Amino acid sequence: MIATLLLLLPLLGSTPDTGAAPLPQPSAPEANDTLGETRTYRVTQTAKLSGISKDAKSVRWWIAIPDNERHQNLLDFDLVDVPGTWRIERDADRGNRFLYLEVENPGKTELEATVRFTLKREPVLQMVDPATVGPIQDVHRQLFADALRTDAPHMAVTPELQKIADETCGDEKNPALIAKKLLQYVAEYADHYSKDPSKPHCGIGTAEDCLTNAGGCCTDLHSLFISLARAKGLPARLQMGYRLNPKREGESYDPGYRCWVEYFLPGHGWVSADVVEADAPGGLGAERWFTGLTEWRLWLNEGREFRLRPDENAKPVNTMIIGHAVVDGKVARVLPDGPMEAQLSRTIRYEQVR
Repeated sequence: MIATLLLLLPLLGSTPDTGAAPLPQPSAPEANDTLGETRTYRVTQTAKLSGISKDAKSVRWWIAIPDNERHQNLLDFDLVDVPGTWRIERDADRGNRFLYLEVENPGKTELEATVRFTLKREPVLQMVDPATVGPIQDVHRQLFADALRTDAPHMAVTPELQKIADETCGDEKNPALIAKKLLQYVAEYADHYSKDPSKPHCGIGTAEDCLTNAGGCCTDLHSLFISLARAKGLPARLQMGYRLNPKREGESYDPGYRCWVEYFLPGHGWVSADVVEADAPGGLGAERWFTGLTEWRLWLNEGREFRLRPDENAKPVNTMIIGHAVVDGKVARVLPDGPMEAQLSRTIRYEQVR
């Protein structure tokens, strides 16, 4: 696959993840060269479900696994060790793929599921001349209606957010320049907790919380951008995955999680951006992160509010950071709850295939 490379003229300005049980941990900004190179990785991923009652009768567990994506090619996938019975399921709305397990009478307080896969990732750098970007039209609004929802949970466009978006963009009509202004606003207004430890470390990822706290976790910041973009009629959506740390190849470690956004520009398609990395001191800066990603990202799923089969009529799951589990009808904690630690965690070990 060939990295997407278009030259950006005046689009970008200046200014600028992570997490797993018990609390998400910040990782250093990515500091690879500007474009990077296509790389192939062999990854062993282990998901763990803890805090199971010894007399539990039934465990149902959905685990986030990689799939093919525009900048990612899944070359191989294998089950190393998984409990119970399994099958591959896709969510009811967007078709994201998950490993689904059913375990009856587990008889233990922890379960682990290990998979191994090989995938190829390319760097992404879509630097866009605003003069080549057309307007958002009715056909785009119909095609990308879900990415324009102004009532989406945790990313709703409130009157306050609408006012901020309008004041930030002024009379600007060009979608590329609207995206630039809103990305810069979030980068300047809000800080990720790895930059300012006083900001909330862990939460469900809400635009209004980010506005109130002037920062938070990566999902908070990107939810704020998505809400502001939709307030200006610019399609935007959330992407979830994790980062392969170049300094930890061959080690077993918790990669946390990484989310980023995509926004749609007519004539250029969906453009990736990570406002957290763009604001990171000592990182690659806004010019790299407002329109791209490095090849060290591993993509897992897109969107929020998942209707997971075979439970598509149950309450939607907010995000699929690691997965989702139900033990005897009770949802397992994916985030800490007061003194209680998260029940879901993940470790990986990877090597490059050269």
